Amino acid sequence: MSCLADASEQVHKNAQETSGQIESTEGDACGRGYVELAQFAIVDALVALAAMRGIETCADEISVALPVNQGHLADRFVPLALSRIGLEAHWHKLSRTRPEPSDLPLLVTVLNGGAFLITALGEGDLILVKHSAGQSAVNYQELLKFISGYALVTGLSDPVNGAGDGQDRELVRRNPRLWLLGAYLSERKILGRMIAASALLNLCALAIPLYMRAVYDRVVPNLAMSSLWALSAGIIIVLLFELLLKKVRSSFVDSLAVRVGQAVQHRAVSAVLKARIRSQGQSVGTLMTALRDLEQLALLIPQAIVTFCVDLPFVILFFTLIAAIGGLTVLGPVLGAAGLLIFGMVANYALKVASRRSSKLLQARSDLIAELTEGWTTIKANRSEGLFEGRWDVLADHLALSNKQVRHWSELPASVSGLLVQLVTVMVVVIAVIQIKAGAMTTGALIAVVLLTGRAMVPVATTVSMFARLYQSLAQFNALAAILQEEPERQVSDPAIGNGTLKGAIAARGLGHRFSDAAGPSLRDVDFTVRPGEKIALIGKSGSGKSTLLQLIAGLIPVEEGLLTIDGHAIDRFAIPHLRRSIVYSAQDAAIFDGTLWHNILLGLPEPEEQIVDRAIRCSGLDSFVARTAEGYMRRTGPRGSALSGGQRQSLLLARALIRDPQVLLLDEPTASLDVSSEQTVIAGLREACADKTLIVATHRLAVLDIVDRVIWLEEGKIIADRPKAEVLARLNAQASSRPAAEAA
Repeated sequence: MSCLADASEQVHKNAQETSGQIESTEGDACGRGYVELAQFAIVDALVALAAMRGIETCADEISVALPVNQGHLADRFVPLALSRIGLEAHWHKLSRTRPEPSDLPLLVTVLNGGAFLITALGEGDLILVKHSAGQSAVNYQELLKFISGYALVTGLSDPVNGAGDGQDRELVRRNPRLWLLGAYLSERKILGRMIAASALLNLCALAIPLYMRAVYDRVVPNLAMSSLWALSAGIIIVLLFELLLKKVRSSFVDSLAVRVGQAVQHRAVSAVLKARIRSQGQSVGTLMTALRDLEQLALLIPQAIVTFCVDLPFVILFFTLIAAIGGLTVLGPVLGAAGLLIFGMVANYALKVASRRSSKLLQARSDLIAELTEGWTTIKANRSEGLFEGRWDVLADHLALSNKQVRHWSELPASVSGLLVQLVTVMVVVIAVIQIKAGAMTTGALIAVVLLTGRAMVPVATTVSMFARLYQSLAQFNALAAILQEEPERQVSDPAIGNGTLKGAIAARGLGHRFSDAAGPSLRDVDFTVRPGEKIALIGKSGSGKSTLLQLIAGLIPVEEGLLTIDGHAIDRFAIPHLRRSIVYSAQDAAIFDGTLWHNILLGLPEPEEQIVDRAIRCSGLDSFVARTAEGYMRRTGPRGSALSGGQRQSLLLARALIRDPQVLLLDEPTASLDVSSEQTVIAGLREACADKTLIVATHRLAVLDIVDRVIWLEEGKIIADRPKAEVLARLNAQASSRPAAEAA
């Protein structure tokens, strides 16, 4: 537990300060059971643990993009959550003796899912336990009866993104295959048992050849029936043990594949969710194909480990035994193995070429399926069925031809392996008969050598086919590795910023942005200042940069040119979870997910206060729609919101933004799909909901300008006007009145 050394001195000091408190409460605490203590939810316990380590954080910052359910988080995700705030963590099994002071503070989980913090030690078995209602002195031996038996040990690591995450990303960048292998090696216990079972299986394979040799050379010539029964009984026991070992090894392989596969899949999905928007260049097809094939790869790698680490070394043992029993007969399997490996390398090269093309076509097919699913209505409305049928047929033809080549080069090594094994067997028999004639071998030795040759050639043939399967799977893993290498958003704020609520002061100096696939910049030399509580409208033609500016302020797009500050600090110094607690962005094309209205409004947000819910629903205009439905908030939205009208979708999106009660609200075309009456309702609601908040709204609707004090006019990515609303409206009216005269002239 050396990772705790840098914090042990402070913990010792805390322990000394609290020892008097423990002793003074001993009389009250000795009879107190753990049941009376108010347990932490896991996430709240992690926040308290971080505070004891001198790190200010909050539940949102720790748990963002992790599967949290009412404050509870699965144990396997806890170290990942703490790595985001600069704490290394691992689970350690508790013993009957009390932990050392240098190990404190420790997080222990209760059998029903709660948690406590052990913060200090007292006399005897007394310890100081921190819980949600304060802290109490309890008996350590009594506490052991009610906790899971494991404690979370923590130590300081990287202060920005966590050492574990950073090291993993760097290893993935250098060698993704090595990183994946390391994920398996981290499961040392299961891996060791799997290798041990495989080694015993290979030893069991020696039983039948040795049994046959003994029978032919010793039992048959002497008709030693007692020896026959004894040998037969022993070989039956070995065969039953071999069957048991195969089942055990299979369970180890499956367990290892599931554990590592789940961890890698979680890492991949987490990388996608935490990646910067600019780096999300992976297509839907690439992600679908990579995650789909990961299960196959996860099962294949343990088998490859067994083949390369256990079976192949045993081939040398089999060759040695063949040489010891049959002399020159060993030439047959040695030459056969060499020929098989050479042919395997040639076939593997041909397979690489075919697999590259097949992989690209599979990704293209997945992308086409995604387009068909998402654009179903558009395809039918434009009578484009024939176009997409043609694209599908062409793609299917190319894919069928490519897959045929892949199957040919994948199956050919197995066919050749079978032929070579038979030829090797013939060669071994010929050499053995010659040696028997010369008196150098016995008939029993011949039988044993033939059986050992067949057993020795199996791992070699498996290795050849394993190379082909591994290459196909690792080619798909390369797409997954690209996802794992995505640059993540910052997870920990600069220490000087703190973790409090933002005031909402925004400033930009020389701000610019260019999308990688755009011909020109989306924003150029943008300068502005927003005071806390100010209401601003962004206007301009489509493509003038309004949405890009809102996404920059929300931290969805990284600042690459110029300076953008929030409350006087550069935006890239903020942890993104911290930033988005106070700044909420609602896009005009934001996603609606298949589920209920209530599920889509909260979208992972813990249950908010009732008055916040009421205000959000009322101000968004969603209340009138909910009142007209029998299901209420349980009304299904359908995939991508297909069961809702355009106006209902827009009200839902606005309610989703308002229920988060942000200090800064960024809205992109919030009334574009609303009728006049609904628009007036939403405008009145925004006036109420944003009375004390900063509001920046991009719009083409003049009615929305009623709730703003100032207008920023964008044209081709530049600000051409930044004035009070009245001045900009006068300029717009002057332009509108001059158009008829110009047209008449």
